[in-house]
This record gives sequence, C-alpha cells and structure tokens, in this order.
Amino acid sequence: MNAAERLHGRWFATVTEAAEILHVDRRTVYRAIDLGEIPAVRVGQQLRVPVAWLRERAMLHGGPPPSPIAPHEVQEETTEAAPNGAASAVSDGAAITVLS
Repeated sequence: MNAAERLHGRWFATVTEAAEILHVDRRTVYRAIDLGEIPAVRVGQQLRVPVAWLRERAMLHGGPPPSPIAPHEVQEETTEAAPNGAASAVSDGAAITVLS
C-alpha cells in the first residue's frame, strides 16, 4: 500500500507521507513548510500536512493527471487578435495567450 492509499479517510498526513507523495526528501518538506510553501499544522511537537492540499497538489483525484497539450494538437495560431503583439493559440476550444 502506497502513501496515497494510506491517507484514505484521514485529514492530515505525516511529513514522511507528504514527502513520499510529493517525491521529495523529508527535509525538503520541512523547508517548504518553514517557507510557507506547504501548509501544515503542529500537533504537539510534530507537523502534519492537510491531505486535501496533498491530493490537490499531487493531483490524486482517483484518475490519471490531465495530459499536457502536445505541440501538434494546436489547431490555429495568430498574432493579429492578441493584444500588444502577444502570440495566441487555440486548441480544443481553449485559448492560450503567451505574452512576450
């Protein structure tokens, strides 16, 4: 059973479980908590990371993470409609604007 499966039904994860899910070292999790990059609560002398935040961050919603748009999937490219000379692309009905 992996760390994500062990978190089922729990509100908080240990730093070790968070590190395993995020694929980083425990020290990295502690540093990120100290910098405010990872939310945590103190339980006695131990830190706990909210499972909801971990699931969102690691995209653990039960299905595979969404795949990025491959370059060959871009259907249209134009620089005319974009403001201030920005490049714009449309793929699967979603507009993407890249500002330079």
